[in-house]
Amino acid sequence: MYRFMIMEDNRSKKFVFIPFCLICQAFQAKGIVKYEWSSSIKPIISLLIEKDYNIVQMPCPESTFKGYAEGLSRKPKGYNYYNNPDFKNVCSDAVMEVIKKIKGILNNGYEISAIFGIEMSPSCAVNYQYTNKGMINKPGLFIEMLQNSLKEERINIKFIGINRRHINPALKEISLLK
Repeated sequence: MYRFMIMEDNRSKKFVFIPFCLICQAFQAKGIVKYEWSSSIKPIISLLIEKDYNIVQMPCPESTFKGYAEGLSRKPKGYNYYNNPDFKNVCSDAVMEVIKKIKGILNNGYEISAIFGIEMSPSCAVNYQYTNKGMINKPGLFIEMLQNSLKEERINIKFIGINRRHINPALKEISLLK
């Protein structure tokens, strides 16, 4: 018979949710990854590790839309391409998965400090989209659905948009998280 000792739980209680492609850039559309990982992403991940965050990857709606075979070999497409009922169904499924995780984490006494998005992404932008007419202030389809679902659930979590070309504002916001 085995005896188990219950020891003090020293696990971090802090969580952040990140887009899947933040640390798995193969999930981004072909030709999108133009910035070296070490200069655009590594400082963010290093700061999260330094601050002892549990990092949860959110599903990638763009890579699962029309299946992984096509999703992982896709070319960049804009917001209007994805703004359709079929893609919104994929986003809805992904949002339900994330909400389920968020509720489980919160119900177990942990805290979620932030949800990150990738600016200019038709799915995961928090603030900005590129259009034929320039940049507009609009979240991506997935993030917008997630924000609306969290509001319906009365769950308040900060969203931080990461611009891979200019990561310093995101780094500053992350450094200020509790």
